[in-house]
Amino acid sequence: MTDFVYYPQVDVISQTAEMVELSLLIPKNLYYFQGHFTQAPILAGVAQLDWVMTYLAKYFDVDKTKLSSVDALKFQIIVRPNYRINLMLNRVKPNKFSFNYSSEHGQHASGKVVFS
Repeated sequence: MTDFVYYPQVDVISQTAEMVELSLLIPKNLYYFQGHFTQAPILAGVAQLDWVMTYLAKYFDVDKTKLSSVDALKFQIIVRPNYRINLMLNRVKPNKFSFNYSSEHGQHASGKVVFS
């Protein structure tokens, strides 16, 4: 039986009061690859959005329970095991943040989250 993990290995690349850029190493034993899909695992968009919320709470002290909307959500390129991707989180307004996942493969996902 494999020991699953729920989060990637995270390194902070840069951080200010208004932004944080993280480097994420996506492990093969990530829980979210289970059954998604056996022959060609990909990281589900809902997991990517969960990570955005988790890291906004950690680095910007955002209350995740106050999520009001997710806007302009786009998933462009799938994320596979062992990818190293960057997650950029930017404060757009006091209650609004943009996010962008990218790597050497291109832009994986982007969007905005708004809190009440």
